[in-house]
Amino acid sequence: MSLVLEFLNEHALSIDFAMFLLIGLVQVIVYPVFREIPEDRFASWHPRYCNQIGWFVLPLMFAQLMGSLSACFFIGEILSWTHLFFVGVAWSVTFFVSAPCHRRLMKEGKIDSVVERLIRTNYWRVLAWSGTLVCSWIQY
Repeated sequence: MSLVLEFLNEHALSIDFAMFLLIGLVQVIVYPVFREIPEDRFASWHPRYCNQIGWFVLPLMFAQLMGSLSACFFIGEILSWTHLFFVGVAWSVTFFVSAPCHRRLMKEGKIDSVVERLIRTNYWRVLAWSGTLVCSWIQY
């Protein structure tokens, strides 16, 4: 287990950069495209998107969380705790705001107000994952 935590610590900057890039692509390209997809195609496209993006996002999110928690436990400096704070914000917005929006879109189809909420609230994740990247860059 210590080898995994050591690996995560040594690669925190890379993991945070990957999350920053991924959330940036989602904010600038993916979510705005939701507006352009016709309603009759949205019901088949959106669940496929959610399932496929999960293969990229979830491993990075778990790696980031484990690395951040271990840094707080083993290092304990203020930047480690700040990094964990940003990870917590990103996770909170993901699971309490974005995921419910996606579930509603899967269940009810394309709803413009929900798409707009995803785009608007995703800025919190962009800021949070930008914060993790800045913390890792400073620690690096």
